[in-house]
Amino acid sequence: MRPDDALSIAREDLPEWLALLGTRAQMIAPTSGPHGDVFYSPVSSPDEILWEFENSLQPPKRFLLPQTDPLVKIHSDGGRFHLEPVCDDRRQILVNLRSCDLKGLLYLERVHTYDLPDPSYLRRSENRSLVSLACTEPCPPGFCICCDAGPFLRHGFDLQMTMLSDRMFVEVGSDKGRSLLEGAESMFRPATPDEIAKREALEAAARDHFKTETCHFGSAMRRISTGRVAEELWEAMGDWCLECGGCTLICPTCYCFSVKDRRVDEGWVRCRTWDSCQYAAFTLEASGHNPRPGRKDRMKRRFFHKVSAQYYQRDGDVGCVGCGRCIKVCMGTTNMPAVVEAIRKGEWHG
Repeated sequence: MRPDDALSIAREDLPEWLALLGTRAQMIAPTSGPHGDVFYSPVSSPDEILWEFENSLQPPKRFLLPQTDPLVKIHSDGGRFHLEPVCDDRRQILVNLRSCDLKGLLYLERVHTYDLPDPSYLRRSENRSLVSLACTEPCPPGFCICCDAGPFLRHGFDLQMTMLSDRMFVEVGSDKGRSLLEGAESMFRPATPDEIAKREALEAAARDHFKTETCHFGSAMRRISTGRVAEELWEAMGDWCLECGGCTLICPTCYCFSVKDRRVDEGWVRCRTWDSCQYAAFTLEASGHNPRPGRKDRMKRRFFHKVSAQYYQRDGDVGCVGCGRCIKVCMGTTNMPAVVEAIRKGEWHG
């Protein structure tokens, strides 16, 4: 990092700085729910923000890709239909994102940019700032290190914060990030060599947490991209999928959707809604034909999209950030590490 990109702020000054940011944009941050669950939610006060927490089960992607996303209003006038785009121009600052979730948002931005750019998503993306909180203690099910998605990031963030003892180490990663410091310059000072050394030591310790265990994406990518995964293996793994859709709905990088028209007043609103490639009806055609009728076929497609070299070249990354959420929610053990290991070894034990 460049010396002018490494700053430091006293922990006691954080509320004042964050309160200032809250006057400029809607602030989204991890908060504690009624029963202690962690949720990323809009906050009105810095006191609501969590600083020590296990990552939320629901990723913050819903603030840039809502579960039900209005795209266009439709109304009829004397037999003629009129379309009016729905625009969300709110400014948002997402604070205390975990590294994996920030990497997931960058992935979604890329896939909504190439080929046919998605103006609805990109408008939100342009109006958002991303402030991450580095994971000095990686979460138990996480394997972000296998996806280059943590526990610390080297780029992609607007600001990245690391907790030291009585201060917060702040790295500036973009012009957007630097603009978040405007009006609060007196609270920040250049990081000292000792603070930089402490930050590097915390990253080294966090990376060491993973030891030699990895998800072996490279080996699985070679096998799945060259057609060296036996159909019998897909069949065996497919038998363990309950088609609940949990893995796709909590995944930071999944973006499969359906389109629905919702009746509103005298017209309609066309909405994009989350869907899952693991549902039997996802690829069901109007003719009644389904190109992926079996769970084996749907699982094969899902992991080809996530892991294959073809999609790695197109999307710039594997379609996984190692957050470990699929491990938590899958009732049939067909989570990412289990399936990647089965592909690599050529055998499935359920």
